Parts: sequence; structure tokens; C-alpha cells
Amino acid sequence: MEERVQGALWGLAWGDALGCPVETWRASFIRQVFGDYVELPSELPLQALAGDKKRLERLRPLGLHSDDTQQALALVACALEPGGWTRESWARWLVEGLRRKAWRGYGRNFQVAVSQLAKGGAPEHSGSASAGMGAAMRVAPVGALLRDAPAELARVVMESSMMTHADLRASALAYAVAWSVAALARGEDVARVRAGVASAVREEETRWLQSGTAWSFDRTGGHLVSETLAALLEGPVLAPAALRERISELARPHLAEGFTVAHPNQGFALLGGAHGLVRALTAEEAPGAVLADIIQQGYDTDTVAAIAGGVLGARFGSAWVPRARLLDSERLEGYARALVARGGAPETLDAFVKNEAAWTAHEKRFQAGLVR
Repeated sequence: MEERVQGALWGLAWGDALGCPVETWRASFIRQVFGDYVELPSELPLQALAGDKKRLERLRPLGLHSDDTQQALALVACALEPGGWTRESWARWLVEGLRRKAWRGYGRNFQVAVSQLAKGGAPEHSGSASAGMGAAMRVAPVGALLRDAPAELARVVMESSMMTHADLRASALAYAVAWSVAALARGEDVARVRAGVASAVREEETRWLQSGTAWSFDRTGGHLVSETLAALLEGPVLAPAALRERISELARPHLAEGFTVAHPNQGFALLGGAHGLVRALTAEEAPGAVLADIIQQGYDTDTVAAIAGGVLGARFGSAWVPRARLLDSERLEGYARALVARGGAPETLDAFVKNEAAWTAHEKRFQAGLVR
């Protein structure tokens, strides 16, 4: 069990770091530069990107985690503080991280929501109108942490998600990830998890749809996440290519304005979020091969791989993760152990912000040097 619990964090961090070098790239360009992208490169392809300022500006030091892992660490530490997770404490972590320039690589919706909290906005009304993956990417370790506390797991995941992503689709998908990780961490067979996750999500969707007006969020998605997961997980396990086609088919009628293609790695809960979760629950290959296959598809490679990695870690443990390739592995080890011990936060808020702000400053210097 300890291996599975820790694997939820190690798998997330590794999927994040492995996907970072090619984040936003199209599959064809990934193949052009790397051939088969199956492992973290030993060096960045600077010659292939010469003159491509837009891509050079986005490159990170190899092995450095992005906001996906940052927010996962913060959520774990916040939940392990004395008194446990509260909306007010989570708001404090989010705001302080933004104020002191610790967060990196975050999206506009996250910034808008945290800015609302910084102005004194109520947590129940701060979330952006986003059905993206920003909530799902960070919750796998919380699923492992609260593996035997289902009511608390639902509360922490749904409320922390709504505070940044006020759309039931985003929060329900995050709950699906956390619920699956909790079940796997407890040792439940993956076939039982596949069979049970859609109904568990539907119950939580129903609870929030009937919750009244205490929270401001987009309810129009209804039971869309649970229905999508049921459609993807009922019946025979789909091969990866067929799964991707099915995900695109199911999501296409629900795309927001601006989506030009229903790519399974796009940053929509029903696309990239469903892809990462379902691929991890149905994979027959080794975990590293699953992440490589996800990343080879392009688009939001780090976030989809982080979602899948967290679930794969809870399913298979952490031995498959090459921890030495992660730049902050010693600190991540402290967090992984804290998930098992549950004896207190691995870092204070101040220590977390100082550490992450230092890595963010390092990343900015690195990127500035690439484009000079």
C-alpha cells in the first residue's frame, strides 16, 4: 500500500516532467525532432529550435516540474496542516504563491480565480468559468492521502476544485481522478475501479446539482462527466487509438467556442482529462510506455501525462519512476513519505513558497538565456 500511495505523487511528478519538453507541440513536430519520444531527453533540442522564440521561451530545465506538480504539493501540504484542509487555508496557499511569484506555467483561469481570492473574494464565488483540467491535474496525491476518508476526500477535492474552476465538469473530473486513486491505493482491483468510478462520480454530481446557491458554478454540464466515463469504461477495453477516437467523438458536441479540433490531449475535462484517467485505468502496457504514448500525441502533454501518471502510480506503485531525473527529487521524497505517515505537513506555507519561488526564478533565468 505504501508503494501505491507514494506512487500517486511520483507518477504525477514524472508525467509532468516528462511531458514538459514538448508541451503544446503537435505530434508531427515531436516526431520530427525526437522520433519516438519515449524518455526524458538527455539534452534539449536547441539546434532544432534555433530561431523559434515562442518554443524556446516555453522550455524548462529538464526534470523540473511545472504548475501541475506545484499545485499538487501545495494541496497535500495544506491538507496536512493542523486542523486539516479548509477553504480559507487553501485560499491562503493560492494567494501567497501568486503574491510571491512561486507559481509558474499557470493559465489565465487560475490567475483570475486566485486574483479574486487576493482581493478578498469569497472562496465559494472565486472560481473561473473553466471546464479545463487544472483541477484534475493536482488531485491524485490527495486521493492517496485521504484514501480511507471518502466524505473528506469528496469535500476537499470538490471545494478546492470549485475555488479555481467553477464548472461541474472540471470538478467532477477531478473527483473521478481522486476517487480512482483512493480506490487503487487501498488495493482495489483495477477492474472494480473501472466499473465503479462512473457511478461514484454521478452521486457527487447529483449532490452538487442539488446543493442550492451556496456556491457559484456552471451546472449546465449536468451528469456529463459520469456519462462520458460510463461510455468509455463499459464493455470491452478499447485499444489506445480506438479510445482516443471515442473520446473525441463523445466530447465534440460539447466543445466551447474556440476549440477547432476535438483532440484527446486538449485542455478540456472531457478530452485531456478523460484521456489521462481512462488510459491509465485501461492500459495493458508498462506505465512508462503509457505516458510516452500519451505524450507522443502532442498538445497539453504535461498535464494529461500528470493525470495519467498519478493514477498509474496508484495502480502500479513507484518503482518504475526514474526519480533521479527529477530535479527536486529529495523534496518530492519528503512529500511522498508524508502521504503515508500523515503526521503533518512536509513544509510550511512559507517554506513551500520559498522553494518554489526559487525554482521559478531559476526557470525564468534559464528561459531568458535561451532566447538571448
